[in-house]
Amino acid sequence: MFDPLDLYTPSEDSPVYRKEDDEVTDKMLLDNGRSNQDSQVLDDEDLPVDILDLPSIHYASAEVILCALLLLKPGVQVNFQDLTTNELSVTEMCRKKGISRDKMNSAVSYYQVWGNIKLDTAEKICTKIPLLVSRREMLLNYYTSVLKHYDRSQNSSKDRIIKEVSMRISESCGRTAQPAMKRQFKFENLERCIEIYEPSLTADNLGWKTWGSSFILSQKLINYVAQMKRLQNLRVLELGSGTGLAGMAWLAKWMEVHDKLDMEMFLTDLEEIVPNLQKNVEINGLAPNSIVSTLDWTSPDTFLEQYSEKKFDSILVSDPIYSPNHPKLVVDVIARFLSPQGTCHLEIPLRNKYAQERNYLWEFLDNHGLKVMEQVEDEGVDDWGQVTYMYQKIVWRCYGKNN
Repeated sequence: MFDPLDLYTPSEDSPVYRKEDDEVTDKMLLDNGRSNQDSQVLDDEDLPVDILDLPSIHYASAEVILCALLLLKPGVQVNFQDLTTNELSVTEMCRKKGISRDKMNSAVSYYQVWGNIKLDTAEKICTKIPLLVSRREMLLNYYTSVLKHYDRSQNSSKDRIIKEVSMRISESCGRTAQPAMKRQFKFENLERCIEIYEPSLTADNLGWKTWGSSFILSQKLINYVAQMKRLQNLRVLELGSGTGLAGMAWLAKWMEVHDKLDMEMFLTDLEEIVPNLQKNVEINGLAPNSIVSTLDWTSPDTFLEQYSEKKFDSILVSDPIYSPNHPKLVVDVIARFLSPQGTCHLEIPLRNKYAQERNYLWEFLDNHGLKVMEQVEDEGVDDWGQVTYMYQKIVWRCYGKNN
């Protein structure tokens, strides 16, 4: 289990923390305050803040430190990007971040005493300090200094500060180290916003994370459903749903277009993934119109026994290849569940590491009599940056002309 305390050693000569670093920081803070007093001619609204503008662990009260830590909590992510909060009022920001009026007043008083005109009002504090979230590497030094200082402190706020600063360290260490989080996804041609809850990625459970391929596929599915003719008793199956984004995007658009459901939507994954998948379906109010169930690709008979052998008109799959045995497994399941005139929508990232697995995927599709009717390369982003994706529309070869 990740322990933020492992990021530093408590010795005075630690490479992460040195007492003289704090002394230098405090001196610069003092100098900064004095120079700010001589800079009143400048427009203080335009003055940027720096890591050195954060409260000093030696001079700021625990309430001020805690206020800063709460302001540095990342906001809700929208489409894999941090949502800017600089347009929120002070009241809205404090409510979202859990900051009491007393803490904010203490922070304002602190910056006024030190003559820091960049942060001497609640509005400036709420607008500028959250902008420092993007400077993660520099913030880690500040966080570890706070952690060490309060780890040895007897302050009554010690536990709360250690908890918050530990969370900030986790959030600064990449998606795999981050705690549980919520994301929002907004799409063209879909009125609602889809909200996703992701647990922390313990035990390498990749199904608890939303991958960029499902976001790209979701937009394609929304556009596809918008143009579909209404069919009676349509059956749709998402394989390896993970957090359920693609399946929920399809269902949300279908419900938006048609006043009557007239379809069955199945979102499926392994047993350990299903509880969080069900939670996301419920968060988005889609539980009454969908079925969330376990479907193990190595033994699909249990699913078929429960829900019948009836085939599916549409199958949705995103990013199913991260193991050498996955290409055969996913194609076997597609072949078993896809109706004679059905369509499979597949989106995969073009990772260099899995080039051979992709070749196996194409080979297995061909061997099963499945044909790629449409293929498009897409560019997108996820938690690790820019990614190239490939979309494929797959049908049975003998029915390809009819799709």
